[in-house]
Amino acid sequence: MKSQITIQKGTQTLEVEIGIPNWSGDLFLAHQEELMATLPTNTIINTKRGTVGIKASEYPKSVRKLPSRLRISSARGTKIITL
Repeated sequence: MKSQITIQKGTQTLEVEIGIPNWSGDLFLAHQEELMATLPTNTIINTKRGTVGIKASEYPKSVRKLPSRLRISSARGTKIITL
């Protein structure tokens, strides 16, 4: 997997090869959904330290939501945008 990195105070970019992807956020959720799709529907998934079992067909899909009142700073921190 190739990634682009900004260097020299943002004036240059460098393309590097990354071996292990970062397993956080959308990449992990996509991988988890692929694995769940390969499971048979009658497979039981244990949750809550093994005390509760849920069928794979009933397992809720992961949804990533943006927090409400998200604040983004721009222009070197002098401007704040609230979404």
